[in-house]
Amino acid sequence: MIIYRLACRLGTMLALVAMNTAAQTDLRNWSTVEALTTGIEVRITAGSRTVRGKIDRITDDALTMTSGKSQGTFDRQQISVVSVKKPGHRKRNALIGLGAGTGAGLGIGIAARSKPGQLQLVPNGAVVAVFAVAGAFVGTVVGVVIPTGGWREIYQK
Repeated sequence: MIIYRLACRLGTMLALVAMNTAAQTDLRNWSTVEALTTGIEVRITAGSRTVRGKIDRITDDALTMTSGKSQGTFDRQQISVVSVKKPGHRKRNALIGLGAGTGAGLGIGIAARSKPGQLQLVPNGAVVAVFAVAGAFVGTVVGVVIPTGGWREIYQK
């Protein structure tokens, strides 16, 4: 039985490693940059400077982008790294925090109820409700504050 479990875990681990390896792309392939569409936010490192902006046009030899009010063209030979902006997940994180906080608050509220024979100053239902609402609030705030998004490299010289 132990050998069976060990074999299942090893097989699962090998499958995950194989999927991860297959999912990785070649960062030296310029065609991944050429596949980007107009308006996507990118961060380009060319020489010693890093510029952030939106793509205007991409050719075999150059990339043109708008950064603020100015437009710049970078030769492919100058560009050492191209990264794309990943979408943020604040709404999703807020909902997860809401659920987790409510659950934790309910658990704490149930544990904090008065026991039979104890003096009961506040009804048990009110105690549970207050902890649940407080937990929901704290969980939602934590979910919104957690940083998401970031940058993903798609090209590296």
